[in-house]
Amino acid sequence: MQTPNLWLQRHPALSDEIVHEPCDYIKGLPSKKTLSFLIDGLNIWYNVPSPQIDTIKSICEKLHRASLIIDDIQDGSDLRRGNPAAHMIFGIPQTVNSATHLIIKSFEEAARLSPSAVTILTRGCSNIHTGQGYDLHWTFHGEVPSEEEYIRMIDGKTGEFFPVAARLMRDQATHSRDLCVEDLLLVIGRFYQVRDDYMNLASQDYTKSKGHLSDLDEGKYSLMLIHALKNSTEGTKLKSLLAIRSRQGNLSAEQKGVIIRILAQSKSMEYTLGIMEELQKEMNKQLERIENQAGVKNGILQAILEKLRVAQPQK
Repeated sequence: MQTPNLWLQRHPALSDEIVHEPCDYIKGLPSKKTLSFLIDGLNIWYNVPSPQIDTIKSICEKLHRASLIIDDIQDGSDLRRGNPAAHMIFGIPQTVNSATHLIIKSFEEAARLSPSAVTILTRGCSNIHTGQGYDLHWTFHGEVPSEEEYIRMIDGKTGEFFPVAARLMRDQATHSRDLCVEDLLLVIGRFYQVRDDYMNLASQDYTKSKGHLSDLDEGKYSLMLIHALKNSTEGTKLKSLLAIRSRQGNLSAEQKGVIIRILAQSKSMEYTLGIMEELQKEMNKQLERIENQAGVKNGILQAILEKLRVAQPQK
């Protein structure tokens, strides 16, 4: 009996189970779920029906998870939430493929919501990639951004995830569709990034999660470094250390210690705390304004802002 020619037959499509593995691994790691809670808070005002709100949460979670995975690769970060980053287990090629596949899935879900949801997601992804591009450019070329440039980068990168969620919710809202919360979310995004910068250097818990002073090894220009480079009497020494990091890929504990002393001399940590205090006041002010406009207090968003607060160091 002649064996059928496999090349002339139709075959079922491959399962995407293998493609999901790196992203599923990251999904299984501990998470604060801030974005999901923020969506719950905004829905107090927008009242998006349950099926649509579940889809929006899924879209935003997929987009955020994919960005974390790609960030770790681009930053050369070996840890994610105290565990090996996805590419340290599955390899860079498979992990990039998995993250890209996840972004495609988020667009499929947006298409099920509405054509306008796809437009919102497209614009959001474009802004996120633009912001990330500037961050990577400054790191690779050793160019120190101005504080204004750094803020604009945050607005297009970290700060874009929250407005994307809000725009998708307004697109599907059954109440308060004219209620604009983007000014509040803009400030939250800025605070979130500056807080992350600060905690990377000041928090022992962050060290356990991401590694010892990981931002210094990754070569990122945090707000503290930008301030110190422009205000320290030892700016040349700091520039030299950052140039060495660029060549050798990391810094020794002793070299990091020198940078921390320069940050102390320039009072860059105190400056950053001051910026966070201003942003915290503005977040509370913006939230109160929107609550008054909507006529509804928002306990979930109040709790989120309180949880993000950074305690002042003991004097």
